Amino acid sequence: MPPGLVSQYPRGSREGRRNRHKDDFGYQHPVLWKPNQKLFSGCQNIRPALGLHPELASQRAHETSLFDSLCNETKYIGEIGLDGVSRDPQVRLKQRQVFNSVLKSIKNSSPKIITIHSRRAATETIDALENHLHGTPHRVILHWYSGTKAELMRAINLGFHFSINHAMARGKAFEALIEAVPVSSLLTETDAPFTFDAFATNRRQSLILTIDALSKVLGKDHEECKRTIWGNFSRIVKSIS
Repeated sequence: MPPGLVSQYPRGSREGRRNRHKDDFGYQHPVLWKPNQKLFSGCQNIRPALGLHPELASQRAHETSLFDSLCNETKYIGEIGLDGVSRDPQVRLKQRQVFNSVLKSIKNSSPKIITIHSRRAATETIDALENHLHGTPHRVILHWYSGTKAELMRAINLGFHFSINHAMARGKAFEALIEAVPVSSLLTETDAPFTFDAFATNRRQSLILTIDALSKVLGKDHEECKRTIWGNFSRIVKSIS
């Protein structure tokens, strides 16, 4: 559930006060936006995001008009994007249509933080983002980035941010990714519950492992690394305020 400094506790609760330095963006499909906005209204650190996940685009394409009507009600969008796992040309076509539709809605709306899914479709995803959002005040976060080095450098040059989770840290490309991305463009995520495993069974454990992995590559101690990530997060939130 990106991006990832996380708390899911009600405003005023003991757990919420203890975790008040953390925030969680949870994505909701358009039909769920209103009820979930109401559901989480009493939570201090949960910020519902309006999304249309590419893996469900073919089933939910009819919700693009609702997405458009809700777009100015939130500062947080995600996940949206493209997913190259499917080889069905009709599924991929529908993904592109939905992605371009929601980007058109976002383009002229109020400034937003946008979490992007680009698995096995980085070039096409970056093309669409550049085409629709270049020169706008919106902030793009590439969630669980797994593209090529050339695609990575292009995304960096476009000013995109990158959110990292503990499962990524076990991959062979992790160290090269962290060394290539400017420190000021790094964020954390959990992508919970999909990343939960024997090493992390909750969001807090996941984030601790992620910060530990980042600190080793960046040569910072755990607390310094945590402050750096928090500073990055705070800046992009302030930039859309």
